[in-house]
Amino acid sequence: MIQGAWVYLNMVPSLCVFTAEKGNPRFALVSLAGWGIFAFGLIFETVADYQKSMFRSIPENKNKFITSGLWSTSRHPNYFGEILLWYGLYIAAIPYFTSPFHYLSIICPTLTALQIIYLSGVPMLEKSGLKKWGEDPNYMRYLNETSCIIPCLGGPNKPKSA
Repeated sequence: MIQGAWVYLNMVPSLCVFTAEKGNPRFALVSLAGWGIFAFGLIFETVADYQKSMFRSIPENKNKFITSGLWSTSRHPNYFGEILLWYGLYIAAIPYFTSPFHYLSIICPTLTALQIIYLSGVPMLEKSGLKKWGEDPNYMRYLNETSCIIPCLGGPNKPKSA
């Protein structure tokens, strides 16, 4: 039941776009901005995943952590991209909302971001990273100097362990 509600809420922005009156397009700058954010997030996530995949494919990198490419600006750039694409989809759909209920679908990208940052994605990976490389001063420096999610922010205001 919960999964069904989650899927539906994630679909609400898309449903608004796909069920909009065909003869009366509501495309607006806000929608264009949303699609731009969506595309940027998708590309960012894809590039981050590709960079990590390429890094892991090099035998010399076995048991090492990645700090190059997008990973030099964020410890989880793939999650940053995923969060952006969900918010972008929501923003792109705003001109097509026909009910105040539709605006409540902001809950989905927000809950997705919170889940990634505080429940599943980041905490599990950070805990695993500390277990593997917690004694490595280079890893600890990477943790302390590299933003958790948003590229280039750095600083101590980020989750480091579960």
